[in-house]
Amino acid sequence: MPSYEYKTLDVDTGMFGSSSVPTDELNDLGADGWEVVAPITENSGQTAGLLLQRER
Repeated sequence: MPSYEYKTLDVDTGMFGSSSVPTDELNDLGADGWEVVAPITENSGQTAGLLLQRER
């Protein structure tokens, strides 16, 4: 059975509810085997971060 490790990546939420996805950082992490598995949301429903996983 595979084993995974996890990490979180913060997403910058703007003043008016817009989110800035760190595309370059996601591309670098993807090249290292990380994949996004879920958004992390605030009580308001805005995305505050991303949960990533990769196989160990």
